[in-house]
Amino acid sequence: MQLQGYRELISSFLDLMKRYKDISSIRIDEDKWTLKEMIGHLIDSASNNHQRFIRLQTDKEITFPYYDAEDWSKISKVNDLDDEFLFSFWKHYNDFIIHLIENIDPENLNNEWKTSEGNKSLGFLVDDYFSHMKIHYAMYIERADEIISKIIKKN
Repeated sequence: MQLQGYRELISSFLDLMKRYKDISSIRIDEDKWTLKEMIGHLIDSASNNHQRFIRLQTDKEITFPYYDAEDWSKISKVNDLDDEFLFSFWKHYNDFIIHLIENIDPENLNNEWKTSEGNKSLGFLVDDYFSHMKIHYAMYIERADEIISKIIKKN
C-alpha cells in the first residue's frame, strides 16, 4: 500500500468512528473492548510505532520493552474521553505518522528492531503498521455490529 492508500485508510476509519459515535462507549461483554477502547489501542500502536519510526533512523538496531495491550487499555481509560477529542487525536496522530513515513531516509529502511520473534526492518514496520490498522478496521465493524445486535435484542 502506498502513502495515498494509507491516507485513504485513515480517512475511511475516521468516517467509521464518526458513524458509530453513539455506541462507542457501550461494553457488550466484560472481556470485549468498547469501540473507544479499540481506538485507544490504535493510538497505542501509533505511539509505539512513532518511537520505532524515529529510533530506527538514529540507530541501526533497537529493542523495546514488552507491550501488553490489555494493561495499556485499562490504564488509559479512553472511555472517559470525549468522542470528538479521541477521534481527532487518533486522526492527527496518524497524519503525523504519515509525515514521518514520507520523510524516512531510504538508507534506514533496513535498520532493525530486535524482537523475541525475530528482527523486523523499518520498512517492514511501516507496512505492518497499516496492515494492523486494516485488521482493526474489520474488527471495529464487527464489534459495532455486535453492539447493535445486542441493543436490538434488548428492545
